[in-house]
Amino acid sequence: MLALDIELELEDAGASVIGPVDRLDLGMALLDDAPMIDAAILDIDLHGVESFPIASRLRERGVPFLFHTGHGTRSELKEQFGDVTVCKKPVLSEQLIDAVAKLL
Repeated sequence: MLALDIELELEDAGASVIGPVDRLDLGMALLDDAPMIDAAILDIDLHGVESFPIASRLRERGVPFLFHTGHGTRSELKEQFGDVTVCKKPVLSEQLIDAVAKLL
């Protein structure tokens, strides 16, 4: 539900949204199939699987991203992605949209 609410808020703000996806394999496939991604919002926990491989692939492609998560204190996050913006849940939609706008 939260992902769908965020999708609607982003579309209302003028974004074209591809996704959301709730599994690592679907996220990786989306990256392979998407011709161009301007920015991404990632939750760390995708049904018990971490989204860090997606984050690494986004970084390789030069796509700016942020984490929207309740798991912002994990050591892997600080070690591998310490420079990435983390919007800790709960966050207002306006704040999340502002954070995405800053990425662009």
